[in-house]
Formats: sequence, C-alpha cells, structure tokens
Amino acid sequence: MNRSRLLVLWVSTGTVSAASAAGFVAIPWFVLTTTGSAANVGMVTAAELVGMLLATALSGPLIDRVGPARTAPLADLAAALCVGAIPLAEATTGLTLWSLMSLAGAFGAFREPGQTARRVAVPELVTNAGVAMERGAGGMDAALRAGHLSGAPLAGGALALFEPPGVLWLATAVMGLSALLVAYASRGLTTSDSEVSDTSEGFGRRFAAGLGYLRRDRLISWIVVLLLLTNTLDLALTGVLLPTYSARILHDSLALGVLVGALGGAALTGNLLFTWLGARVRRRRMLFTLAFALGPIPPHLAMAAGSGFAVLFVVVATCGLAAGMINPILAAVTYERIPAELRGRVLSLTTLVAQGGTPLGVLFGGLAVEGIGLRTTLTCTALLYLLALAIPVFGGGWREMNRPRTRPTVEDVLAGSTPHGGQELADSSSPGCGRQAENPGC
Repeated sequence: MNRSRLLVLWVSTGTVSAASAAGFVAIPWFVLTTTGSAANVGMVTAAELVGMLLATALSGPLIDRVGPARTAPLADLAAALCVGAIPLAEATTGLTLWSLMSLAGAFGAFREPGQTARRVAVPELVTNAGVAMERGAGGMDAALRAGHLSGAPLAGGALALFEPPGVLWLATAVMGLSALLVAYASRGLTTSDSEVSDTSEGFGRRFAAGLGYLRRDRLISWIVVLLLLTNTLDLALTGVLLPTYSARILHDSLALGVLVGALGGAALTGNLLFTWLGARVRRRRMLFTLAFALGPIPPHLAMAAGSGFAVLFVVVATCGLAAGMINPILAAVTYERIPAELRGRVLSLTTLVAQGGTPLGVLFGGLAVEGIGLRTTLTCTALLYLLALAIPVFGGGWREMNRPRTRPTVEDVLAGSTPHGGQELADSSSPGCGRQAENPGC
C-alpha cells in the first residue's frame, strides 16, 4: 500500500505536468485563433510566466504551514478551474485581453505550488515505502520529464483534431484527475517531521527562515548557484543555439525536432537508469561530476566543429543519457538534507533562483549569435560549462553528497548542534550546514 501511494504520486506528477505543458501550448493557440494577434499571445504567455514566478517565490511558507496533503490537490483544482474558465467565459460572457491575462496568470500561479508540494511529500512517502531515496527522487524527476515531453506533442495533435476550447476542456479534466490522484497519494502525511514549527509565526519570519537555511547550508547554496548557471545555458541551447544550428548549418527543420526529441528521450532514459541503479552508487559526487562533464559539453563542441546531422544525433543521444542523471542525483541529496519543517520554503526558493536566469539565457544567446557568430558562441558556451564544472570538482562542501545522514531538525540546523551521537552536523564556520539535499528545478 505504501509503495502504491508513491507510485500514484509519480503518476499524478506526470499527469499534471503533461496537462500543464498542454495548456502552455493550447492557451497561446487559443489566443491566436480568437484574436489573431501575436502581441496578445506574448502578453498572455508573459502573464502566465509572471504568475508562476511570483507563486514560486511566495508559496513556500504556505506549503510548510498547510502541508502537501492539502496544498497539492487544491492547487491542481485551482489550476484546472483557471484553464476551464477560459473556454467557458468565451462561450458565455466573452473574454477581454485583461481577463484572459488574469486567468493565464492565475493558472501559472497555481500550477507551480502543486508541483512544489509534491516534492515536499516525497521524503515521507519514500520512507513509508521503504525504498531508496535515489529511487524516489528519480521516479519523480522521470515522471516530470515524461509529462513535459508528452504534453506539448499531445496538445499539438489534439489541436489538429479539435478546436482550442475542446483541448482546454481536456486539459481541465486531466488536471482534475491529477488532483484526485495526489489527494490519494498524500493523504495522512504530516506537515513536518516534528512539532517544532510555530503555526502562529508570521509569513515574513517563515520566509526568512527559508532564506536563512540557504545562507547557512553551503552545499545547497552551491547547488542553486550551479543550477542558475546551467539552466541559463540550457535555455540558450534549446531556445536559440540548436534551432539556429538546424536552420543555418543543417538546413532542415525536421532535424531540429528529431534532435530535441532525441535529447529529451535520452535524458528520460538516463533518469530511469539512475532510478533503477542509483541506490547502489555510494560516490554520488563522482557520478554527478562525470554526468555533468559528459552531458551538456560534448553537444556544444560537436556543433562548434560543424558536425553533420548523423554525428550530432549520436552525440546528443549519448550525452543525453548522462545529462538525465544530473537532476535525480541532486534531488536525492536535497531530499535527504533539507529539514521537513523548512522543505516547502527552501524548495520554492531554490526553484525560483535556479530558473531566474532562463529568460536571460535566451536573450543573451540570441545577442551572442548575432554579435560573435554561432560557432564562436557554441565554443564559449562549452567553456562556460567547463567553468561551472569546477564548482563540484573543487568545492570541498560537495563531498557531503557522498554521506547521507539522518535528516536534522530545524533547531539542529539553526543552532549547529550535534544530533548524531556526537558527530558534528557542521563545522563552526558554517552553523546549520547539515548532511543532506534536492534538485531545485529542473
């Protein structure tokens, strides 16, 4: 029964991810078909992203206080209502641009807390199921990837068969199903692993506690910095560099779709491989460093060398296997490290920071291609990845990836006490630096 609940959590994560990805495609298409304005599409999409970022920044204290068992289902239902309200309003009272932007912004704001709440629930469900943390974290990330990979193509196919309102109604129903699934998976979960949290504590103090943890925990802080750099570079690759290479060098739009699909499919396969075998790996830092070195760097170098489609396909597919192991490794480390009482706040903050540079990645990627050329940009990007690789290679705190410990309490983290039979949780220069962590993004 406990293992079935963990499995249902994975299914609900994949389901809501697919529905969210479908909505991200169907809503702009709906705007374009109803208004005929590309500018309106941009404004509605921007409103959705702004809502998502604001919710990511502010939802952590609420998740910690209310608990994932309530937050996740309610967030899914609210997101479903926002999506369903778009075709309903269009068919009844009509939609203005501002009301459409408001609904899109609310949709973005509700869907992210639901995913964060699911991640908050993972460690307890993994413990109850009696499986390794690597398997639980890998399963979550695999479900998320599978949902993202399938949602957009399914929405595109559905739009070819049905009108946009019908696709939005379908996305609404799928989100409602995901709410029921996560309600079953998370029922009975505790808000925290202890009763030390003060429910009368104000929002500001609860938010500051999450920031305080990030400031004290060197490993989590460096993970966030690394993800900020790499996510920015990743978006430059998929949003600018790979499409430009396909157009200017390969001269084939089909090649772009095949390469993106190969990258995503290989990453999902690598993720599943780690989920299966990750619990047997003791030196996670070494595996992470190897996956990081073999994942994003070779494809950039292959394109900088002007490789043809066949060579590039092999490189992308092979390196995607390695890249797919990065997120579940970081997820397992973070789940082990962050105290349950702070999990919602810390995960929401790390997600916000880790994704904060993605718009700049696309912007500067385009400017760099036009300014210094495509191949030079690809070479520089590969060098930036190599510089980022120095963080886990030379960072002393990254050794803690190899040594999972019993999850500390809030007092242990903030006071730097020694709850492990006299074994110090942190050195005196960094109080509260525990022995445990997770991937903020993703």
